[in-house]
Amino acid sequence: MNLVLAVAALVVLAVALFLGVAYLRTNRLIRRSKNHLEGVFDHVDPMVVVDPRLRVLRANRPFARLCRRPFADLLGRQVADLAPFLPASVPLLESCLESNQPRSAAEVPSSDGSVLEMHAFPLPGPEGAQAVLRVRDVSDLAEARRELVERNEALGRLTGALQSELEMAREIQQALLPKDLPRVEGLRFRVRYQPCRPIGGDLYDASLLDERTLVLFVADVSGHGLPAAFEAALVRMSLLTHLSPGTGPVEVFERMNLDLRRSLVQGHYVTAFLGFLDLETLEFRYCRASHPRPLLLRADGTREELGSRGLFLGIVEDGRYREDRIRLQPGDRLCLFTDGYYESADRKGRRLGYKGFVERIPASTDSDPEPVLQEIEREFPGMVDEERDDDRTFIALDVVGGTACRPAVLRRLPGAELPKVHAFRTSQEAWDLVERMRVELSNLGWSERDSRRAQLLASELCVNAVVHGLHDRLQAKAYCAWVMAPEGLHFSVHDEGPGFDFAALPDPRHPDHLGKDHGRGVFLVRRMASDLWYDDGGSTATFRLARTAGEP
Repeated sequence: MNLVLAVAALVVLAVALFLGVAYLRTNRLIRRSKNHLEGVFDHVDPMVVVDPRLRVLRANRPFARLCRRPFADLLGRQVADLAPFLPASVPLLESCLESNQPRSAAEVPSSDGSVLEMHAFPLPGPEGAQAVLRVRDVSDLAEARRELVERNEALGRLTGALQSELEMAREIQQALLPKDLPRVEGLRFRVRYQPCRPIGGDLYDASLLDERTLVLFVADVSGHGLPAAFEAALVRMSLLTHLSPGTGPVEVFERMNLDLRRSLVQGHYVTAFLGFLDLETLEFRYCRASHPRPLLLRADGTREELGSRGLFLGIVEDGRYREDRIRLQPGDRLCLFTDGYYESADRKGRRLGYKGFVERIPASTDSDPEPVLQEIEREFPGMVDEERDDDRTFIALDVVGGTACRPAVLRRLPGAELPKVHAFRTSQEAWDLVERMRVELSNLGWSERDSRRAQLLASELCVNAVVHGLHDRLQAKAYCAWVMAPEGLHFSVHDEGPGFDFAALPDPRHPDHLGKDHGRGVFLVRRMASDLWYDDGGSTATFRLARTAGEP
């Protein structure tokens, strides 16, 4: 019995010893973990635990250092009293305790110049709700944000300036394109111009070189965007410099080639097509500088490609340009275009190609090609890679009249023979032409009175064309022509402006308009001329002045 009791006592002692050792080990682990957690707590951001009355229950060392107070001076005190920046935490903690949801405050400056950010988190405890206030020094972050804001503002100003300059460049390029195409009886233009960027490298023009010659020009500058637009301006300037009565397409291209070899950036080039159409005979003389071959759609359904020889402008010294000729007929459609319409790809990378494009152009002059062009643009929008996209320009010249076409300025002038057409841009140039007409009338036997009347009416229409028609259109022109006979004079003026509503002109005799210094010229012409016609939306004016009966 005693032995049994002794063994039992030893077992109990062993169990107690084991449990004691396990307890001590567990207690040591707990203390170690607690010390570790407290150490971690003391090495993170400044933090403090407060009760519902915002009294400090616990604070870590960073918080004490931030407040510059010892621990003994923190516990039990109101958190707002510990540092000058902490009153800002009161509404934050109160909201956190009331809603039991985390709250964040904006950046708060401290007394030492640093910037602090506060966050409050709910912390349930045995004695009721508690909250943890974490304070972070975000001075570096705030400085980085400030610098980022300043740089963004500077970038915004720079972007705005670049955008303004880009818009100005776009307006300049738009000024290089004709605002109004020539109005020629028997001819009709259809134009579609689609740059792949706000500004592009395509260029086209249609203008009257003299009284019987219509010039057609289209060009494509290598590259895209702003550089191509600047080079397109050089091409335009060179064309205007060398395009003059008496020159031919080959001569113009040879001179332009010399200009562009000196002006273009090395490696850049221009493809171009230039044609001269005789408005009396409909003979078309043309020259091609590696440009896509224009397409002539005959009224009988046949198709001809205009493929004269010639190299790029601006690359080699001798472009070997050759002039070819062809005669247009009523019902023909002449199409000029750039390669953007057949080189652009669809979303699978497939291209339409030259043959595929020209086969889809409607041949009839009664059909508008624009719906077909729009469908091609939707079907082949171009690749995502901008370097593989291109500008698109299409010009169709339809011959809808007889074998001879007349410019708008000659439309109402009598006689089968076309009189000379005079171009002018300024009031002084117009006055010189009108004075020449007056002298011719005097030489024809008109009286001083009648010739002066004719001079007055003609000058009124010419000045109106300059002031109101051309206005600020720097490249636009006005034209005048006259047919005179012993019994009467026909005088016509046409400008490349938008025109006006002749019927809507106010009566200058009305009391409301007596004080105005304009509007009397047309009224004067209407009262003094034998007949007055306005055509082409008001951009062409023609009057007939009969010679006074009985005058010598």
